[in-house]
Amino acid sequence: MKIELRTRTHKSGNRTLYLEYYEKGGDRRTESLNLFLIPETSDDDRKVNEATLNRALKIKSERILGIESEPERERLEVISSKCFSDWLDEYEVYVQDARKMTPSYCSMVHTTIKLVKSYLSHIRRPRMQMVKIDKAFCKGFLTNMKDEYKNTKSPGNPKPLSAKTLKLNQTIFIAILNHAVKEGVLEKNPFYELHPRDKFQKTCPSSREYLTVEELKALADVPTGSPNTKQTFLFCCFTGLRHSDMVALRWRDIQQTDAGEIIRLSSMKKTKQPVTVPLGAQSKALLPDRNGASPDEKVFPNAPTISTADRALKIMAKRAGIEKTITFHCSRHTFATLTLTAGGDIYTTSKLLGHTSVLTTEIYADVVMEKKTEAIQKLNDIFGNLPAE
Repeated sequence: MKIELRTRTHKSGNRTLYLEYYEKGGDRRTESLNLFLIPETSDDDRKVNEATLNRALKIKSERILGIESEPERERLEVISSKCFSDWLDEYEVYVQDARKMTPSYCSMVHTTIKLVKSYLSHIRRPRMQMVKIDKAFCKGFLTNMKDEYKNTKSPGNPKPLSAKTLKLNQTIFIAILNHAVKEGVLEKNPFYELHPRDKFQKTCPSSREYLTVEELKALADVPTGSPNTKQTFLFCCFTGLRHSDMVALRWRDIQQTDAGEIIRLSSMKKTKQPVTVPLGAQSKALLPDRNGASPDEKVFPNAPTISTADRALKIMAKRAGIEKTITFHCSRHTFATLTLTAGGDIYTTSKLLGHTSVLTTEIYADVVMEKKTEAIQKLNDIFGNLPAE
């Protein structure tokens, strides 16, 4: 008998793995392995496929030998008895200790795990076994997160999760399941069996809120009981710093060069990449008085937390007549769009933002082009069709 490992490609791009048996006399039969390879769009995808292919080859070898090894039986017993909730706890420790990810990413992983555990309680299966994690579970989790879960940061006014937050939680959920496959505690990632319509798609770039010059001036002039929020938000609008980097900013990071004063960070909190940002007149005016502070002291020691700032900014925006949902991170979007609108090239803007890829910055270029198109359309509406000479 001859045994071959075969693949069958589906419309989704996934490739099912199966064994084909050739008997003497020309008879053939197949055996489904319940394993499949996914489209490789990242290093994690390639690692998952490599682990899946190795498992398929191992099964093929066992079929050729005509035995089922004791280690394989033990591994399957571990899979069948492993609790998903326990695996979630193990994954969180792995992200914090083994991968040594940034605090912000670890916080996002913690939030996603909390959402999954909330869904497990919702379906009354808090100790659900790994072997039960299937396509239906994945679909149910996404539906629950979108239609039933409410953000409780504002207890008096709980709101549904935003499209961006839903996509982020989905991405982390996929990573959790992929790691389970890699570690051999899950046979396959059932998320990839979902139809595209059941998944959260990437949000439209133009949905990123930012302030125009007029809106920024209006916000700067509005009275507020949260002066620290206004000061730090405007400072980030003119420097492009994230909230995390602004909070950690030290006086030693502000340096004098031949070209003028700059902010030089050796490692941003999120990406661990260095960034250098020149300080213009507006950003200098927003710096607090140093008052003899040492180089190691924080520039903004009284900076608000992100949640406190977001609440205050919503109030300020309403008072300023701005009909947009403004968060602190909008300062970074504002810096990017204003820089490009003022004539900055995309490569320079990318460096100022500390992006690791210019492709990320192109999102803002698309937004600026939309505004330019709107401006041209307004001219057309004003002048109409001028008579030709």
